[in-house]
Amino acid sequence: MTSILTITNLQKTYAGGFQALKGINLDIEQGEIIALLGPNGAGKTTLISTVCGITTASAGQVRVAGFDIVTDFRAARALIGLVPQEIHLEPFETVQNTVRFSRGLFGKKSDPAKIQDILQQLSLWDKRNSQIRELSGGMKRRVLIAKALAHEPRVLFLDEPTAGVDVELRKDMWDIVAQLKRGGVTIVLTTHYIEEAEAIADRVGVIAKGELLLIENKASLMKRMGKKELSVQIADPIAALPDSLSGYDLELSSDGRALIYRYDTRAKRTGITALLADVAAAGLALADVETRQSSLEDIFVDLVQSEGGTS
Repeated sequence: MTSILTITNLQKTYAGGFQALKGINLDIEQGEIIALLGPNGAGKTTLISTVCGITTASAGQVRVAGFDIVTDFRAARALIGLVPQEIHLEPFETVQNTVRFSRGLFGKKSDPAKIQDILQQLSLWDKRNSQIRELSGGMKRRVLIAKALAHEPRVLFLDEPTAGVDVELRKDMWDIVAQLKRGGVTIVLTTHYIEEAEAIADRVGVIAKGELLLIENKASLMKRMGKKELSVQIADPIAALPDSLSGYDLELSSDGRALIYRYDTRAKRTGITALLADVAAAGLALADVETRQSSLEDIFVDLVQSEGGTS
């Protein structure tokens, strides 16, 4: 695949000395979806703002389809669409005019058919003559996406695109993102919703304290770092773990009916066979056994905590 966006040693230090970005390096391939996860203050929005030319980098380089975001700003910026986290729209303007105006800002010729296609794609066509103030919060967020797509960018940045929307609308937004990808748009999104990254991203990046801790294919990340959890259900509840099981990394459930055992899927020996034998030897009657794969959220929390951050 061809890289559409290349970020090299990107740094941002503010006047007070706070270093928001610490040498970010990232190659993004054309047509992929990348989710950037990180706690508040991690540097996610600063990264997007710097790439989009809103914030000036202290050092490093950003190239979009070969165009430098500083020396070739107009050419680079024309390839980028940005959907900000905050909703700022002219309340008395119509949906259609709002989107048309954004297209004109980038010097694109009037194209009513293209505007219609975008509005239909985002289920906004029926609202085209409505004033922004008449729309729900979810519809306003769709208008932001339409504005960002009006000049036909090749890379779309979504900064917390589903913040403050209900679960049903969030899933609608995921469908929109998938549809955009099928149309060849490269998408970079920041999110606090782990399930959002799990649902739609091809790769996942984790940022903490201005550093990109990792960027990896979602499936291989979960396979490499994921752990499984074995829940051993026992027939009769117990108040405490038997001393004979103290050698295992076990946790007793709050109701005393399950022994929770976590193990690394990459290990040659999981210890499960020996554990089950020792559980039976301790006089505990097994009722059931089930396993659970660790989620992306578990991995995210472990990574951020290891860097001294909070989630």
